[in-house]
Amino acid sequence: MAELRLYHQPGGCSRVTLAALEHVGAAYEDRLVDLASGEQHSAEFLAINPRGKIPALVVDGELIAENAAILLWIHHRWPDAGLLPASSGLDATRQLADLFWLSSFWHPTVRAIRMPIRWTTGAPEPVQERGSLLLAEPLARMDRLLCGQTWWFGESWSICDVYFCWICGIAEGGGYPLEGMKGIVLHRQRTMAHPAFRQAILREQAALARGQE
Repeated sequence: MAELRLYHQPGGCSRVTLAALEHVGAAYEDRLVDLASGEQHSAEFLAINPRGKIPALVVDGELIAENAAILLWIHHRWPDAGLLPASSGLDATRQLADLFWLSSFWHPTVRAIRMPIRWTTGAPEPVQERGSLLLAEPLARMDRLLCGQTWWFGESWSICDVYFCWICGIAEGGGYPLEGMKGIVLHRQRTMAHPAFRQAILREQAALARGQE
């Protein structure tokens, strides 16, 4: 059995990775990285992940960086756990395309809304406005889709649901209004009630408690 260690920050996108590990039933150690204090830029953490980012998953001493890559590794390591719906051929490729879309478009776009100062050396308001404009159409499309189906991939839960739920929370935290989007509101409620999501929250809370000792 591989030795797994996840570096994470409660509330960060590493919550998605935590949920994935919990869903597949992996045995792993988790270590808190204090982004607010800049710990991700410390020499100690850069020796683990030179990119200075979380999540970072260390597998038998070897680093896997970037959320989508980590999630894909977990899916391949536990293929029967249902992290992504059972599929093959073109359907499997489309699932990966959706996972990469969440990582490459949705994730940085909501960061522009929630933390625009990361994207500019000037006034943050234009960045936030642009992020909101870019998000509006795909978010409305997802809302319509989720009004007619339970999960991102229809009736099969997947880690994409957790990723999307986290993304929506970040957007809302940046002031993007979601309360009128019935499909998304219900999807978030279902996702947050899922056992893997709840276990990820508990893991974050335990990590915070350890950090306060």
